[in-house]
Amino acid sequence: MNQSPPHPDPAAPQSRWEGGRLALLDLWHDRRTTLVLVLTVAAIIAPLMLLLGLKTGVIATLRQDLLNDPRTREIIIYGAHHLDRAWFQTMARRPDVGFLLPRTRTINATIDLLDGAQRPAEAIDLIPTAAGDPLLPPGLPAPVSADQVLLTQTLARRLGLSPGTPLSGVLSRSRNDTPENAQFPLEIIGIIPEDRVAREAVFTHMDLLVAAEDYRDGLRPTLADLRAPNADTRPEFAGARLYARDLEGVDTLAATLRLQGIEIRTQAERIATVRAFDRTLSFILRIIALIGLTGGALALGGALWVNVERKRRDLALLRLFGFRHGTVVLIPLVQSAVIAALAFLLAGLAYGGGAGAFNRSLGQNLAGQGYVCRLESAHLAAAATATLLVALIAAAAAGYRASRIDPAECLRGG
Repeated sequence: MNQSPPHPDPAAPQSRWEGGRLALLDLWHDRRTTLVLVLTVAAIIAPLMLLLGLKTGVIATLRQDLLNDPRTREIIIYGAHHLDRAWFQTMARRPDVGFLLPRTRTINATIDLLDGAQRPAEAIDLIPTAAGDPLLPPGLPAPVSADQVLLTQTLARRLGLSPGTPLSGVLSRSRNDTPENAQFPLEIIGIIPEDRVAREAVFTHMDLLVAAEDYRDGLRPTLADLRAPNADTRPEFAGARLYARDLEGVDTLAATLRLQGIEIRTQAERIATVRAFDRTLSFILRIIALIGLTGGALALGGALWVNVERKRRDLALLRLFGFRHGTVVLIPLVQSAVIAALAFLLAGLAYGGGAGAFNRSLGQNLAGQGYVCRLESAHLAAAATATLLVALIAAAAAGYRASRIDPAECLRGG
């Protein structure tokens, strides 16, 4: 006797597509409740996005500005020493050194200036600089010859100078009780902002400092040629400009120099404050983020769970129409995904408005980056993923529970 094949369930092949269509139709039919859920979920997500934006914006920026401030990483060498070429080569190879440049004796590192109207500015600090100087802002070129200088904004403002303005340097000395002056032209190639260097100073090529010291020591009769002999021919220097690569490098460099008998000063107290601030702030942000994310996940999951529980009888009745367990669970999943997506878009608009208000009102008070609230695309993608994941987990748990209810129980009013 031939056994006829089992009769296929006509609803099974299209049950999942039909379930998705029913989910969307149900959302539209119950659109007032859907709107309430979207607003509820958006109200949960938006403050968390603003909190994350503030962390990424003002707090992270302030912390990074403190950690990256070159003045915090400066190691000041006091007194006159005999630092030879081998010492500079050895120090330059250290991984904890961020910037290193020789210096002449402090007593010789000054210059008088004359503007185009021959108005003098006396005893201005002369500081050597080069490419990679942490005090120079990005994009500002370093002098490449002894006649090129960078002026600090404080000095340029007082003297009314700007790049291209005529300027002369004057070095004075006394030979056989006879005063002598050497005057030479200088080219202003840039202005260093006040937030980088607040005092009056002239930043120039190392050759000018060597020429100034040699002239005052009587080793040069004139300064007709500032480049000969240049800094490369000098066997040793009295000091150095030294910056650590990071805060940890300040400690190691300071210990090394003290072992060499070199007197130094560091921003040890400020570094300790920065590190304490960094640790405290990071701990506070972790606690706030943990509480906020946990509360947001519970509230989001709870709101969607209640929505599914409200329809548990209707979901169970779908079993009587031939829908399988997977399809019954799929319906709340689709609805929760749609609600979460709409809520995230609405929360994104609310975040954009709040972040814009923060940046307009408070951004002008923040140096450097100029923003107090900001989210990167990676942060937005992570927030969207987390929102969708929480929504799907809550809906899947509630939908699975509803799918296990006996339809007969629902018909009896269970």
